[in-house]
Amino acid sequence: MVKTRNRIVAGLDIGSSKVACFIAELDEFYNPHVLGYGQHISTGLKRGMIVDMDRTETAIREAVHAAEDMAGVEIQGVLVSLGGVHLRSHMTDGLVVLNKQDITDADIFKVIDVARARQIDGDRQIIHAQATKYVLDNQSDIRDPRGMTGSRLEADVHIITAATSAIRNVVRCVERANLEVLDIVVQPYASALATVVPDERELGVALVDIGGGTCDLAIYAEGALVYTAVIPLGGQHITADIARGLSTPLAAAERIKVLHGHAMASSITVDDEIEVPSVGDDTQTVRGEPSHMTKSALAGIIQPRCEEMLELVRDKIEQSGFEAAIGRRVVLTGGASQLNGLRQLAEVVLDKSVRLARPVGAQGLTDLSGTPGFATPVGLLIYGARQAAQQSRVRVSDSKLAQWAGNMAKLLRFAS
Repeated sequence: MVKTRNRIVAGLDIGSSKVACFIAELDEFYNPHVLGYGQHISTGLKRGMIVDMDRTETAIREAVHAAEDMAGVEIQGVLVSLGGVHLRSHMTDGLVVLNKQDITDADIFKVIDVARARQIDGDRQIIHAQATKYVLDNQSDIRDPRGMTGSRLEADVHIITAATSAIRNVVRCVERANLEVLDIVVQPYASALATVVPDERELGVALVDIGGGTCDLAIYAEGALVYTAVIPLGGQHITADIARGLSTPLAAAERIKVLHGHAMASSITVDDEIEVPSVGDDTQTVRGEPSHMTKSALAGIIQPRCEEMLELVRDKIEQSGFEAAIGRRVVLTGGASQLNGLRQLAEVVLDKSVRLARPVGAQGLTDLSGTPGFATPVGLLIYGARQAAQQSRVRVSDSKLAQWAGNMAKLLRFAS
């Protein structure tokens, strides 16, 4: 359970291109209202995994301090995102025998624990274990069996695991920044919480979150998360292709991509020329006269990498076994998803209807904090709010049970 102090929840997204921290306050209905956010460039990760502890720690400190200054609060703990190609997703099942009393949360936890126990390799750790549907005796496709009565409860459970070493590195890095890790949430799940709407979850949908170093995939079917995957390609690879193809510094390549880049050369109507600075002998400086190229030539560099990334997404969807369940629905988000023409290219490569999504579900988002690049940290806030609400319901339930037991004891003493 998430621990909150003064109804404050903080989410820390440790990505390949940036570290972002969002701080929110929960209202009386446990809806998050963003108080502040901060971000810092990330150079300590590769393909979603930490490769430099010092640089990552520095980025965490800077992002958290910026968020605290804007929010006017100091945080002690954070919900942390976890990404990387080491993440694994699979379905398993669990079964428990019941005592024919009403099914409670304890029975739900027990059947999920049985499924968890059927996992796991020694070098891996379970991050999420979520029941997707239940079978009670001979009745199948039950969404929520609580309150029902039966003798045998089965559940299909979606398990997401991660490499133990990767988890330890993330936790250690956050602790070095003097913060407590309250919970860990995988990045595709967090992004989905902030961008996929209830109808899409129910009808089936694939979320594609294109970040700096990786492309995350999350598939929903019949209201449940049933598959996740991570592809080791992202916006940084497009930038690197531009830098190599034009012999220009990475910083200049990123700027050219953002301002002039297009994922479909055939969609360019006005083929303007772009000024391209060249790299000199010292890679930290730009020397010589800048060269020029057309936007269509630039798109000729960008489009093959985008097609490769989307083809890998298509392969993952086919391998998942849930392609029929998602129909023609795809949600696109993440910082690199804002590249001009990428949505249209995705519709061609994936042969599906693609929607570009900004994060929703948290109040107080602005034009800057509500961009697709911040889907994961906003999703962390939503996850924290839901956990806090669940924790509150458990406390209320325990209180009512204690009150009922006290009243019964009084009645028994009076009757005697």
